[in-house]
Amino acid sequence: MKDQRRNIWIVVADGGQARILLSQHRNEGVTELPLASKHDPRLAHHGENAANIHHTPVFKPNQERRDENAFLNRLAETLQTGVDKKECDQLVLVLPSAALGFLRNALSEATRKHVVAEIVHDYTNQTNDFVLQHVRDKLPL
Repeated sequence: MKDQRRNIWIVVADGGQARILLSQHRNEGVTELPLASKHDPRLAHHGENAANIHHTPVFKPNQERRDENAFLNRLAETLQTGVDKKECDQLVLVLPSAALGFLRNALSEATRKHVVAEIVHDYTNQTNDFVLQHVRDKLPL
C-alpha cells in the first residue's frame, strides 16, 4: 500500500523572521515556500485572510515587543490562510518559547486543530536540512 502524501508545513520562526518548509512525506526532503521575505511571513503567491485572528494584550508592551507581536500575527494570518485554502494539512511549529506561546494564542481554534507538533527551539539560523533532521521524528507517518 502506498503512503499517503500530506502537505505538512514546518514553521521555523522567532519574533522577527520566519520560513515555512513543506514536507509531503516523512522520508523525503523539504521545500521552502516563497515568503515575501524572511521578515515578512506572508506567502508571496496569494493574499492573506485575517479572519479569526484573536489577541488580547495583557499589558502595554514596549516597541520591540509590539513589533514581534505584529510579526507573529502576520505569521498566524499566513498559516490560517494556508489551512483555509487547503494548501496545508498539518502544522509543525518550531519557535522559541515566548514566540510559540504568542503564535499559539493568535491562531484560530480551527487552525490549532491542524498543529501536530510544537518544538521549543530557535532554529531560524539553521539550514533546512538541519531543521528536518531535528523535527523528522515529530512528523506524522
